Amino acid sequence: MIPIVVLTGFLGSGKTTLLNALMARRQARGARGRIALVVNELGEVGIDGALLPGESTRQVELAGGCVCCVLNDDLDRAILELIASNQAAGGLDAIVIETTGVAEPLPIVWALERQPLAAAVRLAAVVTLVDATHFVASRALSVAVDEQVVHGDVLVLTKAEVAGPEAARARAAAAALQPRAPWIDGDTAAVAAWLDDLLADPPVRTDADHGHDHDHDHDHAAHAHGAIGEAHGITSVWTPIEGVLDLEDLLDGLEALPASYIRIKGIAQVVDGRTGSATVHFAAFHRVGLRVSSELIDGPAPTRAVALGAGVQVGPLRACIDAAVISSAEGHGDH
Repeated sequence: MIPIVVLTGFLGSGKTTLLNALMARRQARGARGRIALVVNELGEVGIDGALLPGESTRQVELAGGCVCCVLNDDLDRAILELIASNQAAGGLDAIVIETTGVAEPLPIVWALERQPLAAAVRLAAVVTLVDATHFVASRALSVAVDEQVVHGDVLVLTKAEVAGPEAARARAAAAALQPRAPWIDGDTAAVAAWLDDLLADPPVRTDADHGHDHDHDHDHAAHAHGAIGEAHGITSVWTPIEGVLDLEDLLDGLEALPASYIRIKGIAQVVDGRTGSATVHFAAFHRVGLRVSSELIDGPAPTRAVALGAGVQVGPLRACIDAAVISSAEGHGDH
């Protein structure tokens, strides 16, 4: 049976960054075999799938809701199709499921342990990323924050190098919730190396308690562009991006949005005046908490923005984008 690693952690904890580092490491060392990535996004439109590498992987993106609540049938179908489509090429070595930031792991574990998946795959580990900068504050935002830790087999402390004293508080709070799980420490490259080794020799998961009752009654919805869907107390909105944006103006606008915008991510065609170049290029942009960042990516890619948070609305997000537009959509539109 094919081993599966469930990679979970709250919004902005670094799941996609870790997967990128993992695949870059595998490519650099010429790793043989195939790893499949199943990416679940909250909301009708996703971003993470466009940011992940395609080399030596097969990706499936599940957008439209939280896999732990409303997409279990889609998960079953995606995994079985992945396995079937890779048989001719020698099969898959492992599958990694990147959950939404508000997914609870336990229902996903149950899905993997029931038919039809139980005959084809086995769960190797639930790996939970604990954001050293925001874990303590995030616990009040969604029950999923604690659930991700409670049901984690391994806990990974991320962003400790920038968290200062908050890192110790985050670790202590998470350890109180799940005292038995081992911790993986280090920067992204070190954690990616550990995950690479784990996938090369996936453990047999035996010490897991999944038999207790679990209240999992949530109201979910998937909506058209710009509309609102909510899961686990977190709202998701999105908007397309047309034209070319001034990256610095965009980041300044995103930084000024209220703290209720917990996570913003997107892809746009931009000009970054800070570099002294007027060259138009594709960039991914992020806001986690109140911190904004961006990076150059290879294009073309779908140009859009997604925001997640407590009661967020598309209007303020749209206003940030509109204020940063420096040229029309003609010749640049959404790809």
